[in-house]
Amino acid sequence: MRILIVEDEWLIRMLVRDLLEEAGFECRDVGDAAEAAKILDGRSGWQPDLLVTDYNLGAGPNGVAVAIEARRHSPGLPVVYATGNPECLAGQMLGMRERIVAKPFTFDELVDAVHDLGSPTSLRTGPCQEVIAASL
Repeated sequence: MRILIVEDEWLIRMLVRDLLEEAGFECRDVGDAAEAAKILDGRSGWQPDLLVTDYNLGAGPNGVAVAIEARRHSPGLPVVYATGNPECLAGQMLGMRERIVAKPFTFDELVDAVHDLGSPTSLRTGPCQEVIAASL
């Protein structure tokens, strides 16, 4: 499974990448929404199967905006929000293909969220999931 990691803090980004690669996933990582857009638009030739993004990405769009942009290109893309401020997402309606992992998180918490969203049944997209994804 290919995972795109969007995290503005370099050290955390490297840690998340190392954890996920150790678990057997193929990862790319970027530091902000603009860099993510360059991968998500399809011109890079590499498309993620799942997105792991921080909510607060510093200046510019936040993680929810990155997820919305990602789903314009890949409807139904599963998203894990790895954030130090889970209360920022409290007012958001999370879909079936979204999870929040609060920082600091353990290896197991992150990998479990990825496995949960990346299971073969959750990667299937049918009409219901496409409608939900389109509404996000």
